[in-house]
Amino acid sequence: MNNSFQVRKKREGYLGIYIHYPYCYHKCSYCDFYSIGIQDNKLDSEEILFESYRKEILLRVQENPELNELLVDTIFFGGGTPSKASPEKIRDLILFLRANLKFDNSVEISLEANPENIDSEYLERIHDAGINRLNVGIQSFQPKHLISLDRYFDSVQYEMVMERISSSKISNIGIDLIFGIPNQTKEEFYEDVSKALDYRINHISLYSLTVEKGTEYSRKVSEKLSKPPEEELQVELLNDLPKFLQEYNFYRYEISNYSKQDSESKHNLRYWMMENYIGIGPGAHGFLPKGRYSNPRNIDSYLKEKFGRKYQESNFVIETSLNIFRLTSKIDLFSFFPNHKLTIQKIIEKFKSRGLCEFEQGVFQWKTDAILYLDSHIEEIVMELGD
Repeated sequence: MNNSFQVRKKREGYLGIYIHYPYCYHKCSYCDFYSIGIQDNKLDSEEILFESYRKEILLRVQENPELNELLVDTIFFGGGTPSKASPEKIRDLILFLRANLKFDNSVEISLEANPENIDSEYLERIHDAGINRLNVGIQSFQPKHLISLDRYFDSVQYEMVMERISSSKISNIGIDLIFGIPNQTKEEFYEDVSKALDYRINHISLYSLTVEKGTEYSRKVSEKLSKPPEEELQVELLNDLPKFLQEYNFYRYEISNYSKQDSESKHNLRYWMMENYIGIGPGAHGFLPKGRYSNPRNIDSYLKEKFGRKYQESNFVIETSLNIFRLTSKIDLFSFFPNHKLTIQKIIEKFKSRGLCEFEQGVFQWKTDAILYLDSHIEEIVMELGD
């Protein structure tokens, strides 16, 4: 296992912000995020949407006054495809946040983008707006697999996207790739990975294609209209990718995420490490001192300022277990379970005796062979903690 990353410890005093931009060019059939395909149509309601964002931010702070004492150290524009949004609107929202909350000196401000939205001028504008981390949803460089994924693509844009992002002023660049696409071979996936590694990136998310309930892809698979994911390929790659990427100084720090040292996504880490974040936008959810909440997955309701107002108290021990054990880097478990040290030690020692992890003085790390059955291991931990 990789030992180069710092030990993860429970942090206090920080806050993240997630902004959900629901619009995209085309709703992919496998996607279960709340999103609306609008192709190239002009969005008349963008000003209303960003005004609703501002109103929700003020509401969340009003309902959780403790947020005034926390330092914002991550902002994440997700979607949908937030690169369809006006860079000027993004800049103004960042300035609004700065005016209403305390900011850490080294705040990470991330934007998800798709290749069709990226040209050199756009990259300049979002950099000037304050974006310092870019994550591009490539999924595959191969047209036949993009077609299989029901993903819109412009072949010219795909051909140029890596050169463009590598030449931009944005310091942190990451991409997403999907494996296990029907009829995809191992060689084809490694072609995608190798092409990405030829350019200036320091983060790569490698997701196995899944059949998410309620998606168009799920319906087609159940009706035998589409092939299911290539599960044997997924198992093989889950085993092989860590060693392959280490040759390029990329290390897995979460089940699907690899980065160079000090280039992990700070914002995504906060989800797995149970840190507070405000989630704004239709379909967004948040985790604040009052509890968890979610907004309706409906743009019309959101534009009418019908924000989620129910806060659900968290079972911190159980939720921490469901999240923290997804990390593959070292974890100081005692900092996350200060009142359950003996219980957690007893549980984890069992995993250590089975050769599934390393565990010394409260510091835990999964072994590579354990990752393949991670869901069942986490379920076992949760069941024992719940007894």
